[in-house]
Amino acid sequence: MLHLTKNSLVTTTARAQVEIRQLEVDWYCGNYSAMMSQAAMLAGFAYGQLTTGMPEDRETPFWLEFLYLFLTCIVIGLELSAIILSTALSVWGPSLALRGQAGSADLHRAVDCLRDYQEHVFAYFMVGWILYFISAILQVWIFFEHNIATVVTLPFAVCCLAILYYSITITANLRVSEREAVSGKIDAFRPYEHVGDLDHGLHSIDPAARERGHFCVLHTAASQRPAQTTAGASASGYQSGLVMPSFAVPTLSTGFGLGMGRNG
Repeated sequence: MLHLTKNSLVTTTARAQVEIRQLEVDWYCGNYSAMMSQAAMLAGFAYGQLTTGMPEDRETPFWLEFLYLFLTCIVIGLELSAIILSTALSVWGPSLALRGQAGSADLHRAVDCLRDYQEHVFAYFMVGWILYFISAILQVWIFFEHNIATVVTLPFAVCCLAILYYSITITANLRVSEREAVSGKIDAFRPYEHVGDLDHGLHSIDPAARERGHFCVLHTAASQRPAQTTAGASASGYQSGLVMPSFAVPTLSTGFGLGMGRNG
């Protein structure tokens, strides 16, 4: 009775941390979704520029055409990169958090990966917008007379500088650095991350070992961790809480642990 109550308490505590980390997963996926939709729109604009033929009724300097097409291709590449990265992260990040065999450890890995790539995707997205404005200005100089291009360049340049200024100021005022950001991971719950999947452990362990009672759900989860964790077991010992003792817990044959023994 007591051991079932203790197991319920451990499970409730682990679920509370999972709910907190789920908020982080949803927030990152929402950011990637917003950038992905905007990047797709910008890539469509840039592709429209790329497929437009050069005017044949007037001569344009080669360097101007080259720079225009080069920037347009860079914009398409950056925005498509943002779309592909956002799609991959939005699909595989929640998948690892939900279906990983390591439980909470895989959830932490998923959140860390979503966090690490966010700045890269955002940089691709913003740089693509700035280069798109520059390529649009060059397009005006290619397709229109110089006096018309001069008039159009002024508002384009003002908008480009305004976007750059406000992007920098808003990011500086609202962005929380990694040192100051509050993480949903609770280090005090780290020992409970070694609790593995009971159903998977019961059906994947050697039947002979299960009959002898040599099944420990803690070992099942610990064996899925990287080799560097087990390599440091001798140095860290029981104080680190990362590596569990290597004794067998008699759960099935003696009635301890899961309460499913022969006498229970």
